[in-house]
Amino acid sequence: MEKEVKWTAVSRKDFWEVVAYLSETWSDYVLEKFSASLNLKVQLLQRQPNIGFKSSKHSRFRKTLVTKH
Repeated sequence: MEKEVKWTAVSRKDFWEVVAYLSETWSDYVLEKFSASLNLKVQLLQRQPNIGFKSSKHSRFRKTLVTKH
């Protein structure tokens, strides 16, 4: 059974800041690659939610990095 991935206000803000930065600084290819990596990671977390790191503030929640950059 897949879990639902919920985006916090902070994670949404971070996401849009990354998108804005990539749009201004890098090519469309890099933005598309980031988007594909993000979608893959979200799908993976939905199927295997325990692979993420436990949040230090909320132990019920998990988080993960999309890319190392």
